[in-house]
Amino acid sequence: MIERRRLAAMVVLFLIGFGLIALANSLDAVWPLFVTVIPYAVIPWLVVHADDSAPSEPAGDTQV
Repeated sequence: MIERRRLAAMVVLFLIGFGLIALANSLDAVWPLFVTVIPYAVIPWLVVHADDSAPSEPAGDTQV
């Protein structure tokens, strides 16, 4: 995943989380707070899996 895309995804997830908190405040309800965990849980997943797509060495360049 490209760094710019990952950063944009994190910003969008933060905005969704803050929007759910604002929704809970405006409705005087607690149910949006339970849903807020979902976007905030995806952010660390994006950070941890950022290095999974690192390029590997070609198989033909092995030295003996």
